[in-house]
Amino acid sequence: MSLTFKARCKYLFARLLIKLGKLKHDDFTKEELESSLNTSLPHGFNFDIPVGIAKVSLLEGAVNLDESHQAINAQFLASIVIESAGTTLYRAHFIVVLGATPFYDKGTKSVCLQAITFDHITLINDDYALIGDTQSLLSAFLPGNLNTLLGKTVQSALSLVTAGTSAKVQNYLTLFLAGSKQTILDYHTPQIRAAVLKEIAKQPTHFQLRQDVWREALFSRYGERVGIEDNRLRFYF
Repeated sequence: MSLTFKARCKYLFARLLIKLGKLKHDDFTKEELESSLNTSLPHGFNFDIPVGIAKVSLLEGAVNLDESHQAINAQFLASIVIESAGTTLYRAHFIVVLGATPFYDKGTKSVCLQAITFDHITLINDDYALIGDTQSLLSAFLPGNLNTLLGKTVQSALSLVTAGTSAKVQNYLTLFLAGSKQTILDYHTPQIRAAVLKEIAKQPTHFQLRQDVWREALFSRYGERVGIEDNRLRFYF
């Protein structure tokens, strides 16, 4: 254990209180957890779509502590941008909520997040939200040939654009032409869910207590379990 003199004094005093039965727990507040969460944000990733590319970014996070379910819920402000042939077809902000159960592994002296769940997505209707107009959509799906579509109805233009393409691409273009921001987000929700969980799988979910941080060193020596109480992540001695 490598602590500064000041931190060592705090450690020894807290250890005395534990042995006297005066110190029964240590707390981490929502603000402390949010500060730790946001050090890794923003974080972006892509996923495949029938045409073009979809980019998702987790922009900032907030933490909610659910005592009744003993769960930590992380609420992220996120964005999605869908582009094809250099044209933005769709963009939106949304809220994504993840949940996890905290657990202390005494053997490894690690705080773990278990049972990670993807709870839900909620669209935000703000000025950032956009669906490309018909001309930009057709241009993206048929670049270089837009002039041949001028003066035609959307349906006849759509027939020209989708001629010789797969039904999957045709259905995808029709989705955008319907003009519903919510419908497009709903369509991509399973992909967003899979991509988010894939990204989480790349991140550590076991946090080794550090011996050069006196509060963590103290808990690694005397800690028994963790839980949610009084809107705090509580470490019980």
